[in-house]
Amino acid sequence: MKALSIIAFCLVFSVFAGNAHAAEIWQAGNYTFSDELGGFQIVGVRGTGSEEDPFIIDQRITEIGPAVVVIRPIESEESSWEDQRYSPFLQISVISVIRNDSRRVWAGFDLELQELLGKPSVYRDGLSFDQLHTFDNRVFSSDRFGMFTDLTEPYDRVRFEQGKVDPGETARFQMFITDVT
Repeated sequence: MKALSIIAFCLVFSVFAGNAHAAEIWQAGNYTFSDELGGFQIVGVRGTGSEEDPFIIDQRITEIGPAVVVIRPIESEESSWEDQRYSPFLQISVISVIRNDSRRVWAGFDLELQELLGKPSVYRDGLSFDQLHTFDNRVFSSDRFGMFTDLTEPYDRVRFEQGKVDPGETARFQMFITDVT
């Protein structure tokens, strides 16, 4: 099974972040979730990542800067390349619930996938916001923003606009992520 590491998969939240804290690793389904790169705090993770039971990642963002969620598969002796042969390596449904603990209003919000930290995820790397439509309904949604723009090349980014999140409020974002390599 292809191993994902700190530089192999990141969900980058581009908005307000930056405070230092002790990193925590959370486990849900067959994955771990970490805030080890700093900039925000994960306060809970639950679910299996399926369409019916998405991963729900509860987070707090307090300052300006990127917030990077690192997601890694849990290696098991039962998993093998044969298990993954006819399905994507990674196929998960994610809901991010993010509390704005900064002192600034969020007038927009970007989500970006990166297989290598700091390098845009291009089409040929296989990582995407479900560009191959492996889920029944390729959807992005937010309870606080009325519009999203899917910016797929030269990176995998979704920009949410037409809304706002005041300090102390929470925003919810739903997405599907696949990696077919």
